Amino acid sequence: MPQDKKTLVFSLDGEGDGLCASVNIFDPQKKVLTRIAETPKSASLGYLYALVTLYLGMKPNEHEFKVMGLAPYAKQEKVKEVYDLFKKIIWIEGLSFQSSFRMQYADSFLQNHMKYLRFDSIAGAIQQLSEDLICQWVRNSIKKTGIDSIALTGGVMMNVKASQRIYAMPEVQELFVMPSAGDESTAIGACFYGYKTFCDKNNVEMSLHPLNNLYLGPLYDDDAIGDFINKNNLVKKYFIKKPKDISKEAAKLLAKGEIVARCSGRSEFGARALGNRSILANPNHPNTIKVLNETIKDRDFWMPFTPSILNEDAKDYILNPKKMYSPYMTLTFPSTKKAQEDLPAAMHPYDQTIRIQMVSKAWNPEYHALLKEFKRLTGIGGVLNTSFNLHGEPNVLTPEDAIHTVENSALKYLVLGNYLLEKKGK
Repeated sequence: MPQDKKTLVFSLDGEGDGLCASVNIFDPQKKVLTRIAETPKSASLGYLYALVTLYLGMKPNEHEFKVMGLAPYAKQEKVKEVYDLFKKIIWIEGLSFQSSFRMQYADSFLQNHMKYLRFDSIAGAIQQLSEDLICQWVRNSIKKTGIDSIALTGGVMMNVKASQRIYAMPEVQELFVMPSAGDESTAIGACFYGYKTFCDKNNVEMSLHPLNNLYLGPLYDDDAIGDFINKNNLVKKYFIKKPKDISKEAAKLLAKGEIVARCSGRSEFGARALGNRSILANPNHPNTIKVLNETIKDRDFWMPFTPSILNEDAKDYILNPKKMYSPYMTLTFPSTKKAQEDLPAAMHPYDQTIRIQMVSKAWNPEYHALLKEFKRLTGIGGVLNTSFNLHGEPNVLTPEDAIHTVENSALKYLVLGNYLLEKKGK
């Protein structure tokens, strides 16, 4: 968020404290956030999206991203039929959402009106509706306030395609999307609130500083990892070495087409794997998707993977006219021809959008070094990056978690701090 001018802050989720949406103005000079509009949870777009997720046989509050990933495959003429039905039950008036009934009861509407309609058409329609309504909401708010600097938060704002649409709006000059914007981000707000309360009680002036990155979790140094390796006698199951330069060693394996899990540095906060707890692969190998899906991740076949890209090379891979810095995978971008040639396994295979993680040297020097070496070996400025976990399990945090995931999948190589482990054949 800009530090010197007012910002419109949009919050949009399923429900919370009786509300599902709010429009706010943040004044950085006064350090004041003022709410100017709100929507009760009865008109919740997030709740409707969750119930559509359930209707399509997936888990609400967990698999909405699968609906979003499925949406581009739908035929537009089929989408319109479903879209027109949705438009009758939820819409925008001014700066708020309105609905014809409580969205918590939308499951009955889906049963009565969506029966026999194609699953991909339903996915395409709810995604298009969400993008259109959110953009109208933002547009109305900019017109009313004259503020063109935008910040987005709340679980619905994890919808990276909606964020792409907002970013493309000519009215929007600057955009910030809260990384991992779901309920987990309230912990950060609670910390700031606690700090403010302390300052008020003790007559201390607040000194707020933005987070530099989301590498906020535990770090396991070489001594701790060495003790873990010895204690668990991992040499029985793994070839283990500590190369002079672990980043170069990992990049060399990736360049050969191997898949490498990385548990190194401080773990990431939130929903996105940002390289330190990630499974990495060569994005130029089309077979990578099949291997990852069938032997490691067990993902739905239509779901795209994403890349980590050297920040200095991002301009070669995405269309980014407003030059937004996007280190947290919070929105998608249109891809360039070079991206389509270099990164076919790390973009949406149908609409060829790309949910990029820009990696700068100052932000994560070790991971940046790995990408730099991979580029030296292949000419490609990024790698495929997906979360280091088994399907349905949380992302890896500890060395114990990393070994559990490797031993229960087809993963062969593991970077554990500065150690490289290779699973022994049976």
